[in-house]
Amino acid sequence: MIATTKRARILAGCLALLSAAPIPAAAAKVQQDSAKSVKSKTAPEMEQETEIIDRLEKADARHSYPQLTLHGDYRFLYGKGRFHASLPDRRTGTLRRTDQAVFRAERRLRLFPFIETSPGTSIRTMLEDKRDSKDESRNKHLTLSRLYLQHENPHTKIEVGRFNYYLMDGSIIDKRIDGLRFRTGSDDWPQGSLTVFLGRTTDGPDEQKDGVSVLWKKALGKLDASAVYLDFRQRHDLPTSEPKLRSLGLPTGRIGQGFDRQRIASLAAKYHPTSKWQLGLELLQADGRHYADAYREREGGFVALVQYGELDERKTGSFASWLRYYDQPSASVLYPTMDADAGFFRREGFRGWGARTDYVITPGLVCAVEGFRLENRRESPLLRRMHEYILGTSITAYF
Repeated sequence: MIATTKRARILAGCLALLSAAPIPAAAAKVQQDSAKSVKSKTAPEMEQETEIIDRLEKADARHSYPQLTLHGDYRFLYGKGRFHASLPDRRTGTLRRTDQAVFRAERRLRLFPFIETSPGTSIRTMLEDKRDSKDESRNKHLTLSRLYLQHENPHTKIEVGRFNYYLMDGSIIDKRIDGLRFRTGSDDWPQGSLTVFLGRTTDGPDEQKDGVSVLWKKALGKLDASAVYLDFRQRHDLPTSEPKLRSLGLPTGRIGQGFDRQRIASLAAKYHPTSKWQLGLELLQADGRHYADAYREREGGFVALVQYGELDERKTGSFASWLRYYDQPSASVLYPTMDADAGFFRREGFRGWGARTDYVITPGLVCAVEGFRLENRRESPLLRRMHEYILGTSITAYF
């Protein structure tokens, strides 16, 4: 007990000496100067480093933009089409079948010079040259086919100028357009994406159409949903498509061609059970009018899709195949997307099958085989039993 008390008193005395001992003045001064030195140097050094980084980034940006990139493709296409229809014989009144064969052997060169002016902003162009060995009237020497300004960020995308407007499944539209296209949102966002278009087709003055469209798209897990509404009208009303019938006082009806105004609504869904399989269904509703022919058409239709494979032009052996069934009124077609002649059926509409396979022979070289078997959807008294058979193949080199 006495030893414990003695040790406690010694410990208490040592603590008192330590707490009372002053820090030498010289040591204190050194510590203060050191602290001041650290504080006075840190801020300017950080500012200087920031300025250097900014200057380097600006210099790098000046050296990086504008950037010119160039890519393109060269395609050789060979195709054969066979068409036949039944027309009434003027003398006997019986139906007489007429046949026609069409061949195409086309060489097409496309160049895509892009000028990136800043991150997300670019000027995009396309030069195109077409030569058809079977029909020289289809030749088109090297011309500037597209020229537009594009800006894209995570929230929006805007395109202004001459670009291509393309909707795939329903053979609705595949056409060069002068106009404006604006998209907000993204397919993965809760509200999806919304794209608004306003523009004019690039046909001759008597064939140009003015149009607007609204497209909504949304990804829902393995399901992709979309809805689109289009309203296109001829700048100048079309003349009667069959003057001889009009002169006889007969209605032109479905044997006529074209529309002055077309309004088209589409509701589509695509289901991806696996990464390679895709099942799709698109419902169509169309309203078309031809004023000079006193003709109006309000009809619905659909397009069904089965697709397998994932095409990657950089991988040898990569392929994709699709099979579609079309059942479309004529008013639902503005400019067909498929390599078949929808105009052959005039205003009778069409139904039938289409199939295509793309195969990568070697990176950058793709072979495709495509075919269609179509027939008229409706009949007119003067034009019946219309059939169209298309078979074509192409080889495309990408560079």
